[in-house]
Amino acid sequence: MSLADVFIKRSNQNISELTDDELMSLIGSGDKFAFQVIYEKYKARIFHFCLRTLNDREAAKDVLQEVFIRVFKKNESYKKGTSFPGWLHSIARNLCLNVIRDRKITVEFDEFNFGYNALDTSEQDVLLSEILNKEIQRLPDIYREAIILFEYEGYSYPQICELINVPLSTVRFRIFKAREILRGKLASLFKFPEE
Repeated sequence: MSLADVFIKRSNQNISELTDDELMSLIGSGDKFAFQVIYEKYKARIFHFCLRTLNDREAAKDVLQEVFIRVFKKNESYKKGTSFPGWLHSIARNLCLNVIRDRKITVEFDEFNFGYNALDTSEQDVLLSEILNKEIQRLPDIYREAIILFEYEGYSYPQICELINVPLSTVRFRIFKAREILRGKLASLFKFPEE
């Protein structure tokens, strides 16, 4: 191993400890390793968001690729000090909406390829998870997007406001309405014996 290799290896190890803002600055100057660090850090999260939104694995892969092409080519549009994950999800969201708009058809739910998986492998949990996933896919787009961002992506109400550019009251209503619809659907499917 040459002295240059040692220096490059040490440099690469240090780069993975940088903040997202610092990595974006390096990407702006053409640093491919900084781009790789950002990609590895966020690819799974963005892919799952796209998969949940589009319900199509190939379309989600295409959107994922386009998101990171934009990160590399249009990194100057990122404003330092803002939420990098929010900016990234905003790009993914807009691209997903474009795909949905272009598609203009309803996609059938594919239970074998969909991204939500039950954590517990018991048959009841798997069945409930499958039913819940189907019902989430049947929600109107605005409610489905809000519940996915809140429940599955872990965004807070204010972060969702910023991400989808609607007032806080709208975000709260959409999440409330999504839960209400899901609760009603699940209650009608599971009739419990009267005591």
